[in-house]
Formats: sequence, C-alpha cells, structure tokens
Amino acid sequence: MSKINLFLINLFIIVSFTACSSKSQTEVINSASKDISELLKTLIQKEKEINDLNQKLENCKDSKVEL
Repeated sequence: MSKINLFLINLFIIVSFTACSSKSQTEVINSASKDISELLKTLIQKEKEINDLNQKLENCKDSKVEL
C-alpha cells in the first residue's frame, strides 16, 4: 500500500512540474513573439521615415536644378 502511495505522490509531483514547465515555456515564446512584433513595427515606421526624408531630398534637388 505504501508503494502505491509513494508512486502516486511521485506521479503527482512529476505532472505538476511538467505543467509548470510547459506554462513557463509558452510564456517565454509569447514574450519573444511580442518583442519581434514590436521590433518589426518600429522597423517599418523607421523605413517610412527614411522614405519620406529621401523624397524631401529629391524634391530639394529638383528645385535647385530648376533655379
């Protein structure tokens, strides 16, 4: 009887640690994907800003050529 109790206690502990480990791993993966998503948004915004500045530079060059 004590072997069965010991086995059940060990099984419960193993299942508990496995569940905690899986939850932690899922949270880390979700956090990493959020970070990547934020970086991509920032990259897209900076690329738009660069394109706007390039367009302004081209417009400035065009206006100087006409003078």
